[in-house]
Amino acid sequence: MNATTVTSVRALDIRACAAGLLRFAAPYEVDTLLGDPLTQNASVSYGLLNRVVAEAMLRRPGGKRLPPAYALLAPGTCLVGRLLDLDDPQVNGQLFLTPGMPRNLLRQLAHQTSRHDGVTPLPFSSDVLDAAVTQRHQSFLLHAADPDTAARALRSLGRGADPHGAIRACRTLLDAGRTAELAELVEQDVLPETRWGADESEPSVSAYVRAALTGEEGAARLRELSERVRRPERLRSAAELADAAACARTDGGMPARTLVHRRHPAIPRVDWAALLDGEPERRRREGPLPYRAARLMAQRADVPEELLLLAVADHPELAPLVPSPSPALLALVRDRLPAVGAAALVKVAGNGFVAATLTAEEIVAGLPPEALDRYAESLWLPGLRGVAAVRALLGRDGDIPLRPFVVDETGSGTRRSLRTPGVRAHWDAEALYGQLTATALRWHGELTADEVLSMVTPDAVLAPRPGVLPDPRVLRRLAELVHRHLGNRPEAWMVALRLLQDGFVGTLPELLATAGAVAG
Repeated sequence: MNATTVTSVRALDIRACAAGLLRFAAPYEVDTLLGDPLTQNASVSYGLLNRVVAEAMLRRPGGKRLPPAYALLAPGTCLVGRLLDLDDPQVNGQLFLTPGMPRNLLRQLAHQTSRHDGVTPLPFSSDVLDAAVTQRHQSFLLHAADPDTAARALRSLGRGADPHGAIRACRTLLDAGRTAELAELVEQDVLPETRWGADESEPSVSAYVRAALTGEEGAARLRELSERVRRPERLRSAAELADAAACARTDGGMPARTLVHRRHPAIPRVDWAALLDGEPERRRREGPLPYRAARLMAQRADVPEELLLLAVADHPELAPLVPSPSPALLALVRDRLPAVGAAALVKVAGNGFVAATLTAEEIVAGLPPEALDRYAESLWLPGLRGVAAVRALLGRDGDIPLRPFVVDETGSGTRRSLRTPGVRAHWDAEALYGQLTATALRWHGELTADEVLSMVTPDAVLAPRPGVLPDPRVLRRLAELVHRHLGNRPEAWMVALRLLQDGFVGTLPELLATAGAVAG
């Protein structure tokens, strides 16, 4: 069958097409590619965060590290933790000013100390402090470890300050020896005067401060209270990771909501060394890790591998959540294949390739036949380059007939993102790829992936409009062509980007082949 082909290829939105093309880049290629002006904002394509690009951005210096804020708190993402682990005051300041960040994260950022030890100062710049003029941000700055910042926020909010934060700010001033300033705040009637806490059981902040100024007993009471109120937590045990306090029942039988209740898994600071030291004794007493603690470990990017392997050994079903699985973890999950199933092993392998912790060769060697077959047929959009590399090793890459022409899977998740019946842009050939493809489909009745790629414009498959979902089998074939012609050669990628920008007489597959040939 000979379908009519496009005679000229030029990207209408070159930056969006560059981002779409980088969807098929391997981690070891992206560091070089991000230096091209066309790829500066290439972290989002097909409406999804490209984790390969985002991870490469995190390796860059300064504010260029920050991926788009709306993608940071997506379910299961580890990017918030990766950004916090940088301990970069500039990045922390940008996160602090980003709308929509959770309260627990804002408390942690406002504390302005290292995520690793909770002590080393990491103060915000004056620009960030000047920009944090809203009551919301000032309220969180009450938790700052720096007494000047805490005092500034306390004076700014006055009697309207959140009592939890006001207590923390007063504790900071007390520990800094600034009792004269506390006395001045009381005299000027700046501190909150209303009762607070559960059923208004606690005296006012002002009363606590007056008591602290009269003697050590009052100061001890203020310090004790400051340890009970909401604060930037540092977790040190499996019980704290499991959020045991939040799961406990009060006298009325209702859950006791605490600071860490329903937190994002990447946010809390964890003393992994202390947890690892105490784990042997805890396991002797209590047995396997609690499920909630193991789940949090599986989703973290900074957990020591020894602990991660323990968590997955105790709860193998959590293995697909691990963002950067190692060969040892892949082997562990393979040994538990009857318990977890081939689909879970495929997800572990895919995550490993995206995170550059597993190579295509290790995946081929490490997966049993059933899981390897599933992986080779996977349509998961974030991992299509890994699938293409495995298919090439197995000799399974090549053109395929599209039967049916469109499948209901979108490539971003078979359970979350199916195509919607009745939505034309999800199923119609013209809406997906343009009139030329639709005409050819009506004429021939069936098309192959290569034929579709020979008829579409670059924007149709690299930068589709919102709500338009190219068939993932076509994108997988595109990933195979990228792997064959551009793979492991950044200079070939640069040629392909320039051809997309300037125009090329031929089809998209021919453009990729030419770029590979020109780059040698």
